[in-house]
This record gives sequence, structure tokens and C-alpha cells, in this order.
Amino acid sequence: MNQLAELKRKWNEITEGPLGWAIYLAIGVAMAFVLNIGLSIAMSTEYPVVTVESDSMEPVLYPGDIVFVRSSDSYEPGDVIVFDGWKPTPIIHRIVSMSERDNDGFEVSVWEDFDEITEGELMGTHVDFDEDRIYVTKGDKNPTCDQCQGVGEFVLDEDIHGKKMFRVPYLGWIKLASMRLTGRS
Repeated sequence: MNQLAELKRKWNEITEGPLGWAIYLAIGVAMAFVLNIGLSIAMSTEYPVVTVESDSMEPVLYPGDIVFVRSSDSYEPGDVIVFDGWKPTPIIHRIVSMSERDNDGFEVSVWEDFDEITEGELMGTHVDFDEDRIYVTKGDKNPTCDQCQGVGEFVLDEDIHGKKMFRVPYLGWIKLASMRLTGRS
């Protein structure tokens, strides 16, 4: 028991003051790194946790929300997905339309009343792609789809990291603040 008390006393000495802050910060960063690796394996995605950076998905997602993401075998119109696009960080938007190639040609699926790109236009565009599926995406708050604004290409399966499982509000503000302080946003 004396050894445990001595160990506790030494730990308290080491972790006092500025050195203590640095030690606890290093432990926190290491724990976050290990947690992210574990979640990446469990969720089968490179980005199991992402921070919402803009207001484009309001009122479903807000800047500073943390979103947990899981890879899937299939994605459908209405799914909120995380994908690589025109920004250096992953984008979180909703699939509003999808064209899927089958033996008879193409099948187009649409989310709710999305009509910015007609079935014919989407199928006509899909002919130029070798992929079985192409997706049209949109931020819920944005007036038009990403592809309609000319900011993004059609999203392919290989671009998608996964779909939203759930969100934790506000927790991402720490990351957003650090990105803004370092000029990465």
C-alpha cells in the first residue's frame, strides 16, 4: 500500500503546473487518436467522426455538431452522407437523387420532391460514367443541389465515406475554433 501512495505522490508532483497541463493535453490527444482508430475499424470508414463546418445542413445539422459515420453497402436518396468533393475536408450533404445502371438501362430514384435535375438529364449524364451509380447531393439549407450550382461533380460510390448514424451537438466547436485560429477553415 505504501508503494501505491508513493506512486500517487510522485504523479501529483509531476503533474502540477504547466508541465501537468502539457502531460494531460498529450494524454488527451493520444486517447483521441486511439479512439479514432478504434472507431475507424468498427465503423469501416476512414472518417468515423466528422465535425459540421457550415450551416448548409440546417436544421438537421448545425456548425459545431459532431457526426458519427458508418460505411454502408448501399446509399439511397434521403441519406445524409460524408463524401470527398470540392473542399479539402469531407462534405456532409444529403443524397437527393441517384441513377443506378441495371441490365435494362438506368433507374433513377429521387428524394421527396427534388426536381432540379430531370430523370432524363441524370440518365443522359450517367451514360458518360463507367460506375454503376452516381449521386446528386444537396445541403438541406442550400437553394439548389451541389451539381446544379456547379460547385461539385456527381458523387460516386468511391467518394463516399459513409452515412450519418447520429450527431452530438456543440462538441465540434473546439475543432472549429482551432481550425479558425490556425487558418485552416
